[in-house]
Parts: sequence; structure tokens; C-alpha cells
Amino acid sequence: MATAASPLALTRRRWRVLALTLLFALAPGARAQDAERDPPSRAARVVSVTGDAWLFDPDSREWTRLARNQTVGEGDRLRTDERAHVSLRSGSTTIWVDERSDLEFSQLDEGQTLLQLDRGDLALRLRSAENAAETRLRTREGTAQPEREGLYRVEQLDHASKLHVWQGRMRFDWARGAAPVTLATGEQVELWWPDGPRAERSPLLSDAFGDWVLAENREEGDRQFADSARYVSAEMTGAEDLDRYGRWESTPDYGAVWIPTTLVVADWAPYRYGHWAWSIHWGWSWVDDAPWGFAPFHYGRWVQWGGRWCWSPGPYVHRPVYAPALVGWVGGGSVSVGISIGGRPAPPRFGWYPLAPREVYVPAYRHSPRYVGRVNDPRDLRDPVTVQRPHRYRDVPAAASMLPAPGAAIRPMPARGPERKAEPGWARPLPAAPGRNDLAAVLPATPTRPPQAEPPRRAPRDPEAGGAGWRGEGQFPGRREPREAREPREPRAPETQQQQPQRPAVQPPPQRAGGEGMPWRAQSPREAPPAEAQQPRRMPEPPQRQMEAPRAQPPQPAQPPQAQPRARPRDDVPQRGRQDGVPLRRDER
Repeated sequence: MATAASPLALTRRRWRVLALTLLFALAPGARAQDAERDPPSRAARVVSVTGDAWLFDPDSREWTRLARNQTVGEGDRLRTDERAHVSLRSGSTTIWVDERSDLEFSQLDEGQTLLQLDRGDLALRLRSAENAAETRLRTREGTAQPEREGLYRVEQLDHASKLHVWQGRMRFDWARGAAPVTLATGEQVELWWPDGPRAERSPLLSDAFGDWVLAENREEGDRQFADSARYVSAEMTGAEDLDRYGRWESTPDYGAVWIPTTLVVADWAPYRYGHWAWSIHWGWSWVDDAPWGFAPFHYGRWVQWGGRWCWSPGPYVHRPVYAPALVGWVGGGSVSVGISIGGRPAPPRFGWYPLAPREVYVPAYRHSPRYVGRVNDPRDLRDPVTVQRPHRYRDVPAAASMLPAPGAAIRPMPARGPERKAEPGWARPLPAAPGRNDLAAVLPATPTRPPQAEPPRRAPRDPEAGGAGWRGEGQFPGRREPREAREPREPRAPETQQQQPQRPAVQPPPQRAGGEGMPWRAQSPREAPPAEAQQPRRMPEPPQRQMEAPRAQPPQPAQPPQAQPRARPRDDVPQRGRQDGVPLRRDER
């Protein structure tokens, strides 16, 4: 005879169902809170800098000089001076920035990339449909959305935006609300809004920046990535240089390791030849001097194997999490630098050493437990022996580096005795990375941009001159009336030319003995855009233009080919209506 379930059993069953329901309901909120506490998982790398380029520091409100291999993250603002060009890389995506440009990385995180172009010119190479779907480019007139992988270019003119599609497909959504404009391969369009949406299509033009971008794109396409693609993802920022500057070998203890083949100094060690730069998200980030020095210093671990330094990337991850520097910190505590104790020099205030495989990296910046599991190998976190194991290179002077005195160059940790051990007390571990003011007190001064050193203004273009590309607020791109019938233009006050102040000499960082402090063989530098290529060249396409406008126009007789258009002027001051400052991390939607 079946018996009815007791009321107590039913109550427990209901509590279990209720508990599971609450767990599933609160899980998305917990993950969202972790995401808000965590720094961005992706970062961009400065591949090359030609001329003077600057990165805005929101804490000091100064522009600091941009260096190769420096990290650029979400919220950072980048500015280039005249005759300056910058090449950046984020995963497999390449970004090129022209001279006199102001670019803001409004969003750069997992699943979203938003580039705000306040002025100037940039080009973009997207190598996957996944990256194309996540990338947007915003100007004052609207937002450009690539719809597939390809090669694109966006310009912010005085009163218009201009889009170029060398390869791919792009959609432009107006900021004020209008029908979107689409472009396909081989098209360009200029968009502005005097009293409504205006879009003018014209044949693709070539200029110095465009020629440089196409040359750089061809060079990147010729590079081999076949060997590295077996061990690391193309979305690991900086992985594109591994095959060019090193080789892969298989080891019984660490799996596949990468060995640099361009080192030429005997005392080389990871995190020794370079400098530290402050980041608003990650704190002190390492900037290496080597041309390949990004991926091996922000992902994976270093190990000495076979008498050489080798980089172990760890398990394959499609989109690995960026780390500012995978090191452990040591120091002499509160003992001041430069004071001798018992006839021996005082220990340095700060030193560091590379983490070996299976050693856990603990971030000093704000993070969640889930972030620690992503920036490390989860298998290491589950192994209590691994977590409690002392770090292998902490007491190895050949592997540790230090700052011997304020403003001095980075040097190896000194050793004593035949066993080459570290001085007593010099390798005392620090609980976390130093704060900004602590390490900045012993670092060389960072070059900054003088406040008055603004880019020189270009001479305003005459709207009556031939060629397309300049748009005033009241101009319409399809009709050219006789001079007598045109409305007189408002008189403009003459612009007084001011002499550009000289840039103060920037003291170079201290050099090491035995060369220029560059522990690798010289490589051929990238070529900047030729100075003589100032006049744009019309590509061999029909000279006729296609115009899109909401009003109908009478048919126009065929026009003879226009003279070659000249370079377009750009607005020298961002027109966003805000002062220099770091934007909010989450862009307004």
C-alpha cells in the first residue's frame, strides 16, 4: 500500500527547487559584477612609431611620449603630431594612425571594440568575421560598422566624415537618425549634414597615407605565421612576430617553447631590457625594447632550458587574457637606496624576476577570483603544491633585475661568492607590485608633451578650388553655379601666424655599456610614407561621381576630368565639446 509523502519531505523538495531557481537567477548578476571589477582582458600594442606620438595620462593630465611595444587599453587617448604615424595591433587586427590625428579607444574588451576618431585619419585591417562584428568606428557624423573582414579607412574632415573600402563591406549609421549608407569594395563616400543627410560617392583616391597603409598591409600579409599558429592563437597580441625572430622546440617538461634567435648580449634576461609604464587599468606594465617583445612578456611564462631562456606559452587559448607583466617583486623594504650597511651597498628598493611555468600570477590591481583563473592556467590553481611552491628565480641573480639607484638603468641583481648567490636581504619578496608613486620615485623621468606644442594649423582650403573632399556647412555637392550667382561669403578675420615654439630637448634614457642598450640584431626599419608623395593621385577609374541626396536633381551634362585634388585639411581641434580627460570605461549606449 502506497503511503503519501510527508509534509516535511515536500517542504525540503520545494526548498531545493527554490534554491536552484535562485542560483540560476543570480548567476548572471554575479558574472556581471565580476566583469565590472575586472580590468579589460584585451589590449593593443604599439608596433611602430614614426615621429612624435603621445598617450594621455588622466592622473597627471599630461601627454606622455608613446613608445614601441607600449600597451594601449580601453579609455586611452592617442595623439600624433605633424609627420607622425603610428601602427598598432590588437589580436589579429591592425590599426594605422595618420599624422595630426586624435584617437580614443572608447571600448577595447572582450567582444567589443569602439574607436572614436576626433580628428585625422586611420585605417583598419580586420582578419576575421568575428573581429569585424565586434568593431565600430565613430566620427562626429555617425558610426561606421564593418560587416566582414577587410581593409578600411575612416577620415574626420572639418565638417564631414569620409569612408574608404579597399576590401570588404561597411555600413555607416548617422548620428542624427537617417537611412544607413553602405559601401562595397573599391568605393569611397563623403558624408556630412548641413540641413539633412548628404552622401557623395567618388572614385578611390591615393595619397601618402594610403600608399603607406597599402605597403604595410602587403608586408604583414607576406609574414609567415604557420609555425606559431600550431601553439598560440592569432588573437594573442604580438604573436605575429614570433616566427620572424625565433624558433619553436619541443621539451619533455614544458611542451612547446619559443626561443628568441636575435639576442646578442650575455646578461640578457626577461624583463631587463626595457622600461616600466603606468596604465590606468593594470598599473605598472612592462615595455620591452626588443621588436618581438610583447607577447612573451604579457602571456605565458619564461624558463631556462638547455642553457637558454625559453618562453612557454602554456595551453592554447583562443583569446588569452592580457597581463601587464608576469613577474614577482622583491625589495629592500624601508631601507633607503644608496646607504651602505656594514661595508656593503644597501639593497635596492625594488627588483623583479620572471615567473616560471606553473607559478601563479596574483594581480596587484582590482580583480575577481574568476579573473585570476583566466589569467593563469586553471590547473595550477587547483594544485596546492603549485600554489605554495617557492618561486624558482627569486634567488637567482642572473634572472632577477633591479633599479640600483633613482633614475639609473636596469641592471642584473648582483651576486657574491663562488656560488653566485644574491646578497642577503636583497631578494625579500614583496606582497604585491609597487604603487605608482613608489616605483615612479626611482624611475627615470617620463618625457611629456609641452602644453603649447599643438599641431600647426593648415591653411584653409578655398572652396572654389577644384577637387572634392572639403565641405562647408552650406555646400551641396552636385551643383556649381557661376561665380556671379553665388552668395557672397562671410568675411573672415585674418589668422595671425604664430611661430611654433621649439620643443625642449628630451633627455634620453640611460644607456648600458657596450652599445645602444638594444640586445638584438639590427633589423631593417619600416619605411615611413615618402615626403614627396603629397599630391593625391586619382586611380584609373571613371571620373564621374555618384551622389546620394534626399532631393531630386536635374540631369547634369558630363563634366571634363577635374584637376588632381589636393590634400584635405583637417580640423586641428577636437569638436566633441569636452576637455582632455579619460572617458568612462563603459561608453554610453
